[in-house]
Amino acid sequence: MSVETVAQIRERARNDAWAVLDQYWDDGVFPVDPIKVAGAMGIKVYSASLESDCFGMIIGAPDGSADIYLDADQPLNRLRFTCAHEIGHYVDNTSKIDGTELAFVDRRSDAGRGTAPEVYANEFAGSLLMPADQISRELERNPSMTPMELAAKFEVSLDAMRYRLNLLKNG
Repeated sequence: MSVETVAQIRERARNDAWAVLDQYWDDGVFPVDPIKVAGAMGIKVYSASLESDCFGMIIGAPDGSADIYLDADQPLNRLRFTCAHEIGHYVDNTSKIDGTELAFVDRRSDAGRGTAPEVYANEFAGSLLMPADQISRELERNPSMTPMELAAKFEVSLDAMRYRLNLLKNG
């Protein structure tokens, strides 16, 4: 069994995000609403008071259902990214499971950064909320558009947009 490289993990996450957008989101309508996407996938999303180091979490049940909990104290753009991130964990977990055990718990916090599941979920979230082709279209329409304007258009944080632009530019 070979171990995936970071580039392979990111590519798989991008492909999975495109598949989710294609199946669960109306083409051309941006920004993407990750809560609606989750609902279309059969995932329930709740606002909750979570621990100070936890921005969100997903709990998958043995029957394949899942619930996402988002920390109610986070800014809207962070909630949106966290929801998309947790959908990424759901897609990643359910694609790897042989069907005998679907229960899982994933938490979004600063702990675990850089691990394969977190790289996947972050790339998935970035690709879901800020698809490369949509960013390209916006920049073709308005080449002088700033990262701040792009962040506002896609309803993500400036940091998330800058990171996404850097990844798209540098691979």
